[in-house]
Amino acid sequence: MNHLKNTCLRLASIADAEKIASVHAISWQKMYHDFIPEDILDRFSFSERLHKWEYLLSAGVTVILAEELDRTVGFVSICPLRNALPQHKHFGEISAIYVHPDYWRQGIGRQLCLAALNQLKKQDFVSVALWVLEANILARNFYEALGFTASNHTKLEEFYEGSALLKEILYYKSLF
Repeated sequence: MNHLKNTCLRLASIADAEKIASVHAISWQKMYHDFIPEDILDRFSFSERLHKWEYLLSAGVTVILAEELDRTVGFVSICPLRNALPQHKHFGEISAIYVHPDYWRQGIGRQLCLAALNQLKKQDFVSVALWVLEANILARNFYEALGFTASNHTKLEEFYEGSALLKEILYYKSLF
């Protein structure tokens, strides 16, 4: 693994929506082409992602960007655990983490994940959770190497109305 020397992490603003949408769409197309049906991938476009990220950033979602020589090469978004049960009210969530394919395996995902964990600690969360596609072995191995544990909680996710249901597994980790 080559580590980049000029990577800078910073909090995103609404002005970064295009950069985030670009990395998100490109990463999705590359990462998931082997195990997400093509009809879902085809709907996952830059313009659709741009609309979503403009909305999320204007709503105050925390996003940390990774930039390499002024190019946005990755991002991570965090929030309180969505659909949390009362016993999970102190759980934060990593809701998305993506790195541009040209920068995979260079330590950027790890930097982003560690920055997200630190930001969640600052927000007084005691644990963090995230959902991973069951078929995404690379991502599952990545999170396990960072100390996340797979739980027995799963869900079937419908990414778009009428699309195939894909199984996701909940991973968690203590922040202390």
